[in-house]
Amino acid sequence: MKVTILTHTPEPEKTVAAAARLCYSNISASEIMENFSEEKASSFIKKLMDMGHMSPVEHVSFTFAIDGVSRTLLAQLTRHRIASYSVQSLRYNNPFKGETVDPQKEAETKARHRAYLEGLAFARNFCNKLDGSCADLVEKHDIKELLLEKISKDLLSSYFRGIFDGAGILEEGPDLSIAFPKHFDTVLNKSSFNITPDEEKILIKNEDAVNFCIYIYEDIDFISNSFCQEKLKALCQKSRKFYEFFLKTAESYIDSRYYSTLPESIAGKPEAVLTYIKGLESCKKNYLELVKMGVDQEDARYILPMGTQTRLVMTMNVRSLYNFFHLRCCQRAQSEIRQLANLMLAEVKKIAPGLFEKAGAPCEATGFCPEGKFSCGRYPVQKPEAQSRKTEVGSER
Repeated sequence: MKVTILTHTPEPEKTVAAAARLCYSNISASEIMENFSEEKASSFIKKLMDMGHMSPVEHVSFTFAIDGVSRTLLAQLTRHRIASYSVQSLRYNNPFKGETVDPQKEAETKARHRAYLEGLAFARNFCNKLDGSCADLVEKHDIKELLLEKISKDLLSSYFRGIFDGAGILEEGPDLSIAFPKHFDTVLNKSSFNITPDEEKILIKNEDAVNFCIYIYEDIDFISNSFCQEKLKALCQKSRKFYEFFLKTAESYIDSRYYSTLPESIAGKPEAVLTYIKGLESCKKNYLELVKMGVDQEDARYILPMGTQTRLVMTMNVRSLYNFFHLRCCQRAQSEIRQLANLMLAEVKKIAPGLFEKAGAPCEATGFCPEGKFSCGRYPVQKPEAQSRKTEVGSER
């Protein structure tokens, strides 16, 4: 997600101050503007904000360029009606139009998958655990159980991932430690990671174990069968550093392959991320098939997920922005639009800090939460009668 202010009303704080002062003056707003120093304007703005006198702030607006947000966010955003929107159209923009079949890339993907299967078959056969499913894959892809020396250097990460899935065991304990049968030392000693002998097994421990796992998953293709989901899930639960790597990799994959976003609560569970990617792959595949059949893009797009990214330009005046920040900076707001609101607030504060001093979640300005029983608990809940009086006073302005 990226937020950029394209343009805004020049001298926003002086403009608001001059408009407000005009209400009590017998000279023109232009004269007031000329005679207003920045210091006087800032002081006057503070008085207005403390009073809650908001009508003068409507004279100032900001125009934002917003990139990398979902169609779900767009549906929420347009509920803020006193604003202007220009949105990238999926009728005229096929997000996958530039994609073509790259023979070299396909060959590389197949080579990585084959290297993974070579490592998996080598590990399983070395441990006498070549079960039915593994044996079928070995036969289907004509796997030769190649030794390490026969594997190309750029395919080693996939090969070691196969060995890890075939023979690696996560040790119990607070820190990440991976155990392999002792006779695997002839292979693992040729890697760049520190190996610790331990009775009938060898270990890759602590930071070396984390770095080893990051290395073997660095070229992962999430829609392939070149990894064990249970092992990946266990690693994410065991190591925060690895989980952060996994999320960064998944977000980049989802952005580049599906032109989509990764929702916060899905990102909280590795198995949910993998399920989400499967859904995105299905939607993309069927969308492209429809377009190939000659179906208009404006109709084929119906099958695309709500997580599909879009871009837009949005203009709001300061009063509307206050309302937007009031609702969407709140912890109870949906995570994506809350992130957008906080990014927008940070940008406008750089330009007009006085105007937006009290903007944001209402609890941050008042020290009380107006959400009642739905409060997140960060601040004490505001009493209903106090909230009612505040609403009545605000409506008079």
